[in-house]
Amino acid sequence: MSEFVRFIALRYFTQSHRKHTLSLISLISVLGLSLGVATLIIVLSVMDGLIAKTEEIVLKSTTHANVYRLIGNFDTYTDVQKQVESIPGVLGATPVVFREVLLMSEKGLATAFLNGIEPEGYKKISDLSELVIEGDYECLGKKEKCGYVEKNLSKMSEMDDFLGEESQLFPVILGVDLAQKLQVSPGALISLVTSGSRKIVGEDAVPVSGNLVVAGIFESGMYDYDSRYLYAGLEETQTLLDIGKNVSFVSTKVDEPGKILDFRSRMTERVGGFPFAVQDWRDLHKTTFKFFHLQKLIMFIILVFIAIVASFGIITTLIMLVIDKTREVSILRSVGAKKSVIRGIFMFDGFIIGLLGTILGSVLAAVICLLLKNVEFQISKEIYFFSTLPVQLSFGTFAVVIFSTLLISVAATLYPSIKASGITPVEGLRHE
Repeated sequence: MSEFVRFIALRYFTQSHRKHTLSLISLISVLGLSLGVATLIIVLSVMDGLIAKTEEIVLKSTTHANVYRLIGNFDTYTDVQKQVESIPGVLGATPVVFREVLLMSEKGLATAFLNGIEPEGYKKISDLSELVIEGDYECLGKKEKCGYVEKNLSKMSEMDDFLGEESQLFPVILGVDLAQKLQVSPGALISLVTSGSRKIVGEDAVPVSGNLVVAGIFESGMYDYDSRYLYAGLEETQTLLDIGKNVSFVSTKVDEPGKILDFRSRMTERVGGFPFAVQDWRDLHKTTFKFFHLQKLIMFIILVFIAIVASFGIITTLIMLVIDKTREVSILRSVGAKKSVIRGIFMFDGFIIGLLGTILGSVLAAVICLLLKNVEFQISKEIYFFSTLPVQLSFGTFAVVIFSTLLISVAATLYPSIKASGITPVEGLRHE
């Protein structure tokens, strides 16, 4: 763009016969566009925050990949564990028993997922031990450290003696929201029933049931885990479910979760392929991440229309500017200015409005996002997975929004600039 075009465009933009009217319309156009830009950036930053927070919690509180046996009993997990741990970059591997169960307390009832784990081995692949906010994680592996077990066994002995059964009580760690559903705290007794495993009593097969004592409560920050997960010792879980030495899968953790596909292929190769299969953390939470990414795309498409509506203010401003500058345009045309020059002048004026609105909106969005980040805006975690609104400022988000808005702003200048370039010398000077 030539210096002449920029000079004339800036002069037209700042000086006008209808200066007050044009200034007001220009201000409205800039504010409208800035609000659209700010809204778009804030919403996308929140969606980026949701995705990043979900990944952080998933990688912190759960494992990165699980090795399954597709057919037959999985009682050779020790060999699989050693094979997987020998892969460079694998930080640890440990067996897990996984079952859906029904839990009952004196005041509540809830379905949950029972995880039977080796307490010491699980520390290598998960931060669960650091997420315990009440009670003691060590109770899972060392009953002698957990006074809850001995205290409650004496209460149960009379009933168990009457039924002719051996008194058994297994310590477990519950999610904070699951504990609230059951209205229990460390030391409380709960009962478990599962139809996933059955034992023979007489001539009948009945669901497995047992008694548990709450040894601790953990909080991961993600509602799905805090409301549905509980953990018990591996041997205790195998005994409770009457499944012998079988496990559900071997869980692993790697040093670079972003390269999980490479680790997945190496694990599959190391364990020999079928009947073994590997499922990584992206597959395990595919639905959640797809939901967030789809929501982000939908929000972007919807909110872009705010910027498009705001761009009509640019069109209005430029049309009024064209009407106001008809005489000046005619003079330029009479001295030989080409139509492309006239178009360039008004397109540059529209670009200035778009640029001002975009810059103002970006600054406003950054300020609001920082406030939301520091204030920790409370939301319902039953709906949104988290208790506070996560916000992540991303250069990529700002770049996409700024580019899209400027493109819309330039597109809005096309009609007025083409109309201006169609003004003839006679049209503007006939009354002079």
